[in-house]
Amino acid sequence: MGSRMCWKVQALSSKIKQASSNGKWREVLSCYSEIQKSRTQFSDPFVFLIVFKACAKLSWLSQGRCIHTSLFKRGLESFVSVGNSIADFYMKCRDLCSATRAFDSMTSRDYLSWNVVVFGFLEHGFEGKGLWWFSKSRVWGFEPNASTLVLVIQTLRGFRSYVDGEKIHGYVTRSSFLEIPSVQNPILSLYAEWDLSSARKLFDEMSERDVISWSVVIRCYVQRQEPVFALKLFQEMVRGGKTEPDSVTVTSVLKGCAVLEGVGVGRSVHGFSIRKGFDLGDVFVRNSLVDMYSKGFDVDSAFRVFDEITCRNIVTWNSILDGFVHNQRNEEALKMFGLMRKEAVEADEVTLVSLLQVCKFFQQPLPCKSVHCILIRWAYESNEVAISALIDAYSSLCLVDNAKTVFESMAFKDVVSCSTMISGLARSGRPGEAISIFCQMKDKPNAITIINLLDACSVSADLRKSRWAYGIAIRRGLATTDISVDTSIVDAYAKCGAIEMARRTFDSVPRKNVASWTVIISAYAINGLPEKALASFEEMKREGCTPNAVTYLAVLSACNHGGLIKQGLMIFKSMVEDHNIPSLQHYSCLVDMLSRAGEIETAMELINNLPDDIKPGPGAWGSILSGCRNHLKSEIVST
Repeated sequence: MGSRMCWKVQALSSKIKQASSNGKWREVLSCYSEIQKSRTQFSDPFVFLIVFKACAKLSWLSQGRCIHTSLFKRGLESFVSVGNSIADFYMKCRDLCSATRAFDSMTSRDYLSWNVVVFGFLEHGFEGKGLWWFSKSRVWGFEPNASTLVLVIQTLRGFRSYVDGEKIHGYVTRSSFLEIPSVQNPILSLYAEWDLSSARKLFDEMSERDVISWSVVIRCYVQRQEPVFALKLFQEMVRGGKTEPDSVTVTSVLKGCAVLEGVGVGRSVHGFSIRKGFDLGDVFVRNSLVDMYSKGFDVDSAFRVFDEITCRNIVTWNSILDGFVHNQRNEEALKMFGLMRKEAVEADEVTLVSLLQVCKFFQQPLPCKSVHCILIRWAYESNEVAISALIDAYSSLCLVDNAKTVFESMAFKDVVSCSTMISGLARSGRPGEAISIFCQMKDKPNAITIINLLDACSVSADLRKSRWAYGIAIRRGLATTDISVDTSIVDAYAKCGAIEMARRTFDSVPRKNVASWTVIISAYAINGLPEKALASFEEMKREGCTPNAVTYLAVLSACNHGGLIKQGLMIFKSMVEDHNIPSLQHYSCLVDMLSRAGEIETAMELINNLPDDIKPGPGAWGSILSGCRNHLKSEIVST
C-alpha cells in the first residue's frame, strides 16, 4: 500500500512539473491538493517552487497562505529556494508585509532572496523602500541580478538622482554586468537626462551597441536642441551597417529635422523610412513626417503624407492643423478642423491651442470667445496649456480685460500663464499691472518670464524698474547665460534712455547673435545717435554676423531719423544686391526718408518701380503727402 501511494505521489509530482511547463496553473494546484489528501510526507523543494508560482500567477493569496502554514509546521521553509518562492509569492500578490516577514524569518539567504524583495518593492511602485532594501543588500554583500539592477537604475532616473546613478555606473563597471546592453542602456538613458557629455562618453566606450543605445543618444541630442549632432550620429549608424535603425530611431531623427526647419535632410530620412517600410505601418513615423514637413515650411508635402495615412489618431490631426497654422495658411487650418469634426475625431487641448492661433490671425473676438466656450464645455479650464493660449489670444485681440478675468479664475497660476499674462499687459500698455503679477508669482520665473518683465519695464520707461528686473535676472543666473534675456535688458535700458548702460550690457554679452546686434543698432537709432547706429552696423559685419531683414530696417530707420540720405540709399542698395530681402516695410522706410528730405520725385519714382509682389501701403502715401506739405509741393505727377 505504501509503495503504491509513493508511486502515486511521484506521478502527481511529474504531472505538476508538466503542467507548469505548459502554464496550466490550476492543474498544478489541483495535483498538489491530491498530494496533500494522501497525507504522504512530501518534501520535494522544486515542486513547492512551482506551487507558489501557481498561486502567484492566479493571485490566490489565501491558498498560498494555507500552503505556507503547512510548510512552516513541517519546517520545510528553511530551504533557501522555498523561502525565496514564499517571499516572491507574497510580493506578486501585493502582500508586502508578509513578503518582508517571510524574508526576515529565513535562516539563510542567497542573492535571489534580496532580489525578490528589492524587485518586488520597486515593481509595485514603492521606490523609496525598494532603494532602501537595495542599499541594505549591498551592505550585506549580496549581488543584484540584471533585472533588479535595471529596475534600480530606472528608479534612480525617475528620482533624478544623478549622484546615485554615478555610483551604480561605478558598480556596473566593476562587476560582470559591464558588457550587458540591457544594463548599460538604462545607465545611458539616465545620463542622457542630466549630462549629455557623460552620456556620449559612455556611448563611445560601449563595446556592444544595440539599436536602443543609438536611439537614446540621438533622441538626447534632439531634446537638447542639437539636431546637427543627432543627424551626424544617425549617418554614422547607417554607414556602420552593424545596427539597423528602427522606427523609434527614425522618429527621433525626423524630430531633429523639424527642429532644423529644413526639409532637405528630412526628405532623405523620409526616403530611408520608405525603403525600410517604416512609413507604412508606424503611425509615429507618419506623424513625425507631417510635423517635419510642416516645420520646414512645406505644408503641401505634409498634407500629402497626412492624406496617405489610413489610420489617423488625434496627434496626426493636430500635426497637420498646426502645420497649416505654422505656415500661415489659416483658412485651410479652419477647413481641416471642419473635416476633423465631420469625421467625429474628438479634439483635445492641442487642437484648441491651434484654433486660438487662427483666431489671433483673423483678429476676430467672436471666434476666440467661441473657443473659450468650448474650453469650458469640455472642462479644460484647469489645463494650463489651453488656458495660457486663451490668455495670449485675448491679449493679442486687445481684449486684455478678458484675458485677465481668465487668468484670475485659475486655481493655480503656473509660470507659463503668469508669463503670458505679463506679456499681454505689457503689449497693452499696462506695465504696472504686468509688474504686479510678476511680484505675486509663486513659481520661479524662467527666461521667458524675465524677458516679458523687461518688456513691461521698457514700456514704463522707468530705469529704476529696468535695473530691478536686471538684478532678478542676475540672481536667477539668466544674465550673460541666456542671450535672449541679455538682448531684452539692452532693449529695456535703451527705451529708458540709458544708452550708455545699454552699451555696457551689450558689451558684456559673451556670444552676440543677429538679434543682439539689431537691438543695439535700434537703441542708437531711437536715442537720436544715427552715426553710432551705423558704426555698430559696420562692427557687426566685421564680426562676421550677417544682418537680417530686421537689422536692415533698424539701420534704415536710423538713417531716416538722422537725415543720412546718402548712407541710407547705399545700405538699401547693398541689401537688395547682397541679400535680396527688401519688404514693404523697407521700401516704406526709404520713401519716408526721401520725403522728409524733400526728394518727393525720387520717392514717387521708387513707388512706381516697386516689385510686382509689393504694393505701396497707407504709410508710404502718408509719407509722400507729409513731405509735400512740409516742402510746399502742391502737385505730384504720377506715372
